Parts: sequence; C-alpha cells; structure tokens
Amino acid sequence: MAEFYRLPHWILTTLVMIVTLCIVLQTQTISYSVRRLKNGWVRRVENGLECMILLTLFIFAALLAQVQYALFCGFLAPSAYHFLRQLVFLLLAVLGVMVTVGTEMIWPFFTPGGAIILLPVTEKVLGAAYPVFFMVSVLFFLIRSVHICLIRRREIRTQISSASIKEAIDILHTGLLFFRQNGTIFLCNHRMDMLAKEMMGMPLQNGKKFQEFLECGTLLEGCKREILSGQQVFRLSDSSVWSISSYDIPIKHRTLILLVADDVTERWDAVTLLAYQNQVLEKRGKELRHTIEHLQAICEAEEIARSKGRVHDILGQRISLLLRALRDDQQPNEALLMDFVRNLPTMLREDRTPSPDYRLEMLKKTFQGMEVSVEIQGNLPDDVEVADSFAEIAVECVTNAVRHGYATRIQFHFFQNDCWRMTVTDNGIPPVGPIREGGGISEMRRRIHRVGGTLELYTVPRFSIQIFVPKKGV
Repeated sequence: MAEFYRLPHWILTTLVMIVTLCIVLQTQTISYSVRRLKNGWVRRVENGLECMILLTLFIFAALLAQVQYALFCGFLAPSAYHFLRQLVFLLLAVLGVMVTVGTEMIWPFFTPGGAIILLPVTEKVLGAAYPVFFMVSVLFFLIRSVHICLIRRREIRTQISSASIKEAIDILHTGLLFFRQNGTIFLCNHRMDMLAKEMMGMPLQNGKKFQEFLECGTLLEGCKREILSGQQVFRLSDSSVWSISSYDIPIKHRTLILLVADDVTERWDAVTLLAYQNQVLEKRGKELRHTIEHLQAICEAEEIARSKGRVHDILGQRISLLLRALRDDQQPNEALLMDFVRNLPTMLREDRTPSPDYRLEMLKKTFQGMEVSVEIQGNLPDDVEVADSFAEIAVECVTNAVRHGYATRIQFHFFQNDCWRMTVTDNGIPPVGPIREGGGISEMRRRIHRVGGTLELYTVPRFSIQIFVPKKGV
C-alpha cells in the first residue's frame, strides 16, 4: 500500500467515500438477499458470497484507513492483514465457483477476479500500478452492488411469499377460511371476515364455531337463510346472496377444513325471475285453458247478452211510444197495437244468429285480452253459407293453435278469384312428425265438404291450413 502515499489527498478521500458507499450498498444487497424465500443450498451459498464481499469491502476500508493514518501521523506503515486478506480471497473464490455451478450463471465467477487485488502477491507484482487496479476493483464492487440490489429487489416484488399469498387472497371476491379441526384459524381472507361480521356481528375467532353457526346459529337482522337449487344460501342485508361450502384438505398427517364463500347473487336473481315468469306463464296458461274450454259458453253468453239487448231495445221502443201516447192523453190506435203484438215475435226472431263478420270480431276481442293476436286480412265470401263455414272453421283454428301449438299470433287471409280461398297460419310450435287428425280437423273437413270445398294441411315451412271452395255456377 506504499504506492498510495504518492496520490493526492483528495483522491484518497474520494476513494474512501466510494468504499463507504460500496459498504452501504452491499449491506442493502445482503438485506435483500436474506429476505428472499429459501430455496436450497444455492440461495444460502449466494448469501454467503454477498457476506464475503462485504468483508472484502471492510478490508479495503481498513487498508485505506491505514494509509490515511500514516499520512496524518507522518510515518509510513507497511501493508497489513496478510493472512486475513488471503483467507477472505480463498473463501470468496470458493463461494464464487459454487454459486456459478449452482446457478449455471457465469457472472458470479468474476467476483474473485475483482477481489484478487487483496492478495499481497498481487500488490508486489503490480508495484506502482497497484492503486489504479485497487480503484478499478472498488468501482467493480460498486457497480456490482447496485446491479445486485436491483435484481434482488425485483425478485422480492415478484416472488411468491406468505405475505404475497395473503395479499393475493385478500383481493379475491370469494371468501376463504382455512382452519384446523380444533377450530384454530390457519388462514382467512378479508372477504370471509367481512361476511362473518355481516352474519354474526363480530370478526372470526374460531373456524369450528363459525361452521356450527352457519348450520344453526341466529343470524343478525337483515340476514336470512334461503334455499337455492336444494342448497342452503345466505341472503345478507345488502341483498347479496352467498353460498358457503366446506371441504376437508388432508396435509401430511393432519387435515385442514376449508370454507369457501361464493357470490351467487346473479344466479339467485335469475332463479327468482324465472320462478316469477313461470308463475305468470302458469297463470296465463290457466286463463287460456279456461277460455278454450269455455269458448262455447262465452259465445253463448255473448249471444244471450246481445239478445237481451235486442229485446230491451224493441220492447223499449214500443213501450216508450205507448207511454208517450198515454201522457198526451191520446187514445192508442187499436190497429197499431194489434200490429205491435203480431210483429213482435217476428222482430225478436230476426238477427237471432250472429253474422260471420260479427263472430270473427268477437273472436278477436275474446283472445286479445289474453295477448293472443288474431289478424284478419281480406273479406269473407259473399255466399252466406260459405262465410258461415269459414267463420266456424276460424274459431276451431284459433282454438287448436293456442291449445296445441301455444301460438300467440294467428293470421287469416280471405281472397277470391275463381273460388273462395281461406289461408290460416300461426307462430305456434310446429308439429313433430305426421299430423294425426282428430275431432277438430275432421269436423272442419266435414263442414267444408258440405259446401263443396277442400281442405289441405301444410307443415313446411310452417304449419298452415288452406281451404278452397268453388263458386257456384263458375
């Protein structure tokens, strides 16, 4: 180290400061290295190598301190710590080779090259150039400490540790609780702890007691036990619904119990909505079945009401005329009274049967209240008998479409050219396989045959009925 006495004082001071900075950074490197997860002998050897580098830097500082002391005291001191310097270099070389072999990376092998400046024989060989190589070695360890600090810091941030596992499960929306068979909690995330507070009013303290509470404990106000698809779920005060399941996890010679809380709010809402829709459909189905079964009675009731109204109108007109004559002190005309009496039965019998157009209009209004659309395009035939047959068949078609095909829209098309035509289509479920004609279709065929027409059924592209009735005299 005698060559250092030739250097200016500011260079030595700067070199001391650099070595001090190296010691600080290397200490931080060791801290990061120790905080990494243990992973076999390679990690332990790496940590040992970092400690030996720190010891090397302390020896550098001691040698510089010796030079500084000699300068201020006015005498020259020979180099010291010969045995320690050789021992540290030997250990550093061995650890560097072991790390190189264990990690299969070449850069740890260069560490002994930076520390070779410690050897007394190197000092003798280099002579006057020794301070230059000493400063290069210090800079090498400075750069290495910064580089290793950054690497170790990144490893700590990305490694999977107990803290990182806890942080990861705490951000899960699913609740997790691991506990031993005696109830001692092994691991619990934030979500499960929040659920326990919502249901019990207190944080989790014993896993086994919490499991028993879930089975038969008294929930806080606003929380309820519900059944979803045969499984018990818990509906909380914020309307969220949770399903909590239990699993046994064998680990070596012991068994841990895992409770998993899943958010099934969307599923609960979907099932609730489906149940409500099923109730609405069932109610609507009952109304449709009732309407279909009592369609004849409804028609009769409508006809009776219409007949009552006609009787009321006809009798009311005549009675009004008589009352007016009596109020005016006029003697009613005997001939007029006899004419009223003789014509009354005939007038009451008139228009006894509703017209085909009226029956179609009544059919539309009857099913409109049940959200079944009956659409009519065109006009009925001029022939009363054919028009009456078409109206009767229309009633039967609507009944069959709603009852068997669950149709909500039935369309009738009436048109004529060389014959009268009637086409019926609906949006109901098409029949599967050949159509087996029952009483309804057979009755329609008999009715249309009486007027000399034909009836054809089609299932492709959708179910439809087409009726043709030739015009008389054509």
